Amino acid sequence: MNPRAILVIMLRRIGDVLLTTPAVRALRKLYPEARIDFLVDPPAHQLLEGVPEISNVIVREGSGPANYVYWLWRMRRNGYDWVIDYMGTPRTAMLTFASGASLRAGPAQVSHRWAYNRLLRESSAPCYSGLEKIRVLSSLGLSPDESDFLPRLPGERKRPPGLLVGFAPASRRETRRWPAARFAELGRLLRDRLGASLLVFWGPGEKALAEEVCRGVGDGAHVAPETKDLRRLCDLIGGLSLLVSNCNGPKHIAVARGVPTLTIHGSSDPACWTPPGGGPHRCVRREELPCIGCSLNRCPSGMSCLRGLGADRVFDVAKDMLR
Repeated sequence: MNPRAILVIMLRRIGDVLLTTPAVRALRKLYPEARIDFLVDPPAHQLLEGVPEISNVIVREGSGPANYVYWLWRMRRNGYDWVIDYMGTPRTAMLTFASGASLRAGPAQVSHRWAYNRLLRESSAPCYSGLEKIRVLSSLGLSPDESDFLPRLPGERKRPPGLLVGFAPASRRETRRWPAARFAELGRLLRDRLGASLLVFWGPGEKALAEEVCRGVGDGAHVAPETKDLRRLCDLIGGLSLLVSNCNGPKHIAVARGVPTLTIHGSSDPACWTPPGGGPHRCVRREELPCIGCSLNRCPSGMSCLRGLGADRVFDVAKDMLR
């Protein structure tokens, strides 16, 4: 029997939320008449406003024991036939279990998988996250369309008259953070050799880093204006010719807005986070290092994967993309 009401859970992180939307599209194609809700924490919910495949964006707010009990009750009250928990934390597993849905699916690799009656099994080889979230639906006996795996955000992209290159130099993890001095060096190359202007993006607690990069570039580099919400950030990124970034949330926004991206990878695996096939989305990393893509949050060997990556090497790829 086809489900009448489906809940998809991915609470947070800009990239993770965006990369779950292709799976929602695949579910919508399979069940066009179903109600498909998406449970998410603020502020990531702002990215889902206007996404046509989602029936209702449910924003989980509040904290404390009483609030937790309220959400357990609400999951039950909403009457879902299916709940698909892509996040797989103990809390989202409990929300899934409390729903009472006839199909309660979650990651097979977590210790609290007892909360699920169907397990989502990942591919044996690394796979782009947007595609992987579609593929795991086959664990439910489905045959989803795997061809449409890129995130998409509604809205028209406004292209600049000249070359406007964005930098997103921040990352939560130091093993994913190319040094600010390298970004500055790349900015000077883009300005002096290609005549590009630079716009450096920042989020909460990151403005000093953006200012450091701009000082290192000098003329032609500007700190992006403060944005009140993620939709405004999407609009600014949508006006770029290219975004050069670490493995972070703004990169996934750029992909969803159709902006070409060049991602610098250290500990993270580009097979998981950069769309396959090259084209408008490419990456640079020191493939010659035996420890590249280690997935560690702390480096025992001096961060050579990032500190040893020269700006000229990144510039050569950026120049080819901007032709």
